[in-house]
Amino acid sequence: MKQAKLISSLDNPLIKRIKFLLDSGSKASKIRGETNLTVIEGVHLAQAWLGSEDLLEIFTTEEGMSQSEIAAVIDTQLAVFPQTDLYILDAALWKKITDLGNAPPIMASIRISKHEFPMSFKDDVLILDAVQDAGNVGSMMRSSLAAGVKNIVCMKGTAQAWSPKVLRSGMGAHRHLKIYEGWTLNNIREKIKIPLLATSLNSETNLYDLGQELKTPKAWVFGNEGAGVSPEILAIAKGVLIPQDFCIESLNVAAATAVCLFEMLRVRRY
Repeated sequence: MKQAKLISSLDNPLIKRIKFLLDSGSKASKIRGETNLTVIEGVHLAQAWLGSEDLLEIFTTEEGMSQSEIAAVIDTQLAVFPQTDLYILDAALWKKITDLGNAPPIMASIRISKHEFPMSFKDDVLILDAVQDAGNVGSMMRSSLAAGVKNIVCMKGTAQAWSPKVLRSGMGAHRHLKIYEGWTLNNIREKIKIPLLATSLNSETNLYDLGQELKTPKAWVFGNEGAGVSPEILAIAKGVLIPQDFCIESLNVAAATAVCLFEMLRVRRY
């Protein structure tokens, strides 16, 4: 196993960087953008990035090194990419930087994947229009990947895709997705050439009546938790209504995403 480096000081530059990247504020988002790095916490997310050259550094404690799951993560990653840096933090220091309480002590810094949006785009895409809740954003990405939609467009006003809360909610989906952030309405007009479908409570088109229309690539738009899809996008998209009992006003946006994408998957498979 690669020789681990010990860290015990809160003033260590690496620890300062981790603390910044684990924050959810605008300063942390800026640093993630400038460094092209983010931090994942927990065994499950570390396992999701195993064998990736984008997993750059692993952080744990002496106690963590003795836990079989963490040891397996470290051994597997170093076997594939021996250049991955391994750091062991003092237990007291670990408690000062983690928000996960008694969870197994493992973190990793990963490189944020950057992608160029293809000029001739013919695959399905999920568009998040100012979805602000980090849990919703991560859950939508997770459902999208499960339904086979691997292209995610985050419009301005959407929670930062690579923040810790979104990453935890995504449960490792980020590794397999192509994520494009900071888009505007003009970007949508210029780059999305496949039909736009936007959920709307005012639409007369029922999701379950689309049928064969769902067999060809679609760009699904889901909007802000309170305001829904913006009027500007609704003006250029086909509205789709998810039928539901009238005793409830609307579905949570993450639930609506799962319903629509899995209906599309059902039509294509069966």
